[in-house]
Amino acid sequence: MSPLTRLDPWLSTGAAAWLVSREVHPRVAREAWAKGLPATLRSGAHFDAVHIVASLIEHRAASRERDAVEAHFRAAGITGAVIVSRRHDRYTTLVPPGTSDFWDFPHTQCLGRDYVTTPVPTRREPPGAYWLLPAPDGELALCPPARLRALLCTTTER
Repeated sequence: MSPLTRLDPWLSTGAAAWLVSREVHPRVAREAWAKGLPATLRSGAHFDAVHIVASLIEHRAASRERDAVEAHFRAAGITGAVIVSRRHDRYTTLVPPGTSDFWDFPHTQCLGRDYVTTPVPTRREPPGAYWLLPAPDGELALCPPARLRALLCTTTER
C-alpha cells in the first residue's frame, strides 16, 4: 500500500478508483485529488465527455440555481456523471466510450480521445469545479447518451 493510499483510502475505492483505472499514471490523478485539486484524465477508453454550454441547460431549467439545474437533469433520467466547470459556464457529462463516434448535437463538444478536467470525486460544492451529480463508479453510472440528447432537445425549444 502506498503512503498516499494510507493517508486517503477513498482514493483507492469507488469513483476515484474507477475513474483512474485505465489511466497510464493513476497516481498523478490521485495525488491531485488528495490535495483537493482537479485531475486531468484521458477520455476515450473508459468514458467520453460531452461539454455543454451552461445556457442550454439553464434556459430550460429556468434557473441558474443548482437545485433547479440538478432537478432538470434528474427529470431527464440523468442521475450521475455531471461536472460543473470552475467558471460555472459549462456542464460536462461523462458518457460511455464511443459516444464521440456518433455525437453531433449543436452547441456541444464530445471528446473521445482528449483530456478532461475532473474535480475531486467527492467534491459536490464550489469553489472550483464540482460534481453536480455524483462521480461515476462504473460504466452503468455514466450519463446515457439518449437521455442526454433528449434533455438537450428539450432545452433548445423556444
